[in-house]
Amino acid sequence: MGVSTFAHGRLLGAVSGSGSLTLTEDGHLVVTVRGEMMSRTDGLLLCSDNVRMRPLNWRMQGRQVEEVFHRLAAIEGEGYFVLGREDEQFFVLNLERDLCFFVESRLWALEPTLMWDVGTLPGSRGETEMQLVRVAGEGRIAMRVPGDLVTIKVTPERPHRVRSDAFVGWVGHVVPAMDDYKDYLRCEGEGAVFVSLPRAGQRHGAPVDAGTQ
Repeated sequence: MGVSTFAHGRLLGAVSGSGSLTLTEDGHLVVTVRGEMMSRTDGLLLCSDNVRMRPLNWRMQGRQVEEVFHRLAAIEGEGYFVLGREDEQFFVLNLERDLCFFVESRLWALEPTLMWDVGTLPGSRGETEMQLVRVAGEGRIAMRVPGDLVTIKVTPERPHRVRSDAFVGWVGHVVPAMDDYKDYLRCEGEGAVFVSLPRAGQRHGAPVDAGTQ
């Protein structure tokens, strides 16, 4: 096979879904910019030269504040870039007028059609402080988690406890709070909780003490 034939046959393209947030065959995230996007740049593998990056200010209660995101940036222009999944896994989710809350460190990119602001999980502080991003409206987001992304149904009759390092976020009327044991969140209310389950060989830590079940 000639070099030119090989090169044309191996052009990078997104193969999972379509739009501004897509995945390659190996699960890397392709972010296509047509005007503006919000994204992290961790694990940047390659980037077209016609996009610009600038700091993105936090929004709290619908208003922009001076503090900037440590992770998310505003990306402007017309082009694309590819973010490596490293030893984690990307998931692209489509919000359809949903209201969701996600752990800020797990949110990797979101479309500008979405409304968002930043807050802190009530009761979390110091070493246990958990930054959250509230996302609402219609559009796509990309999450990167260390394992498989699953959901757990929570009802008033059946609350759950989730390890804080496996907790990714929730949709619906879920009320999470730090458990007395600090390594866990107690999730009450009604909705679905996003959880990252470890792959084979991964461990999230010690099991819950029998007295907390």
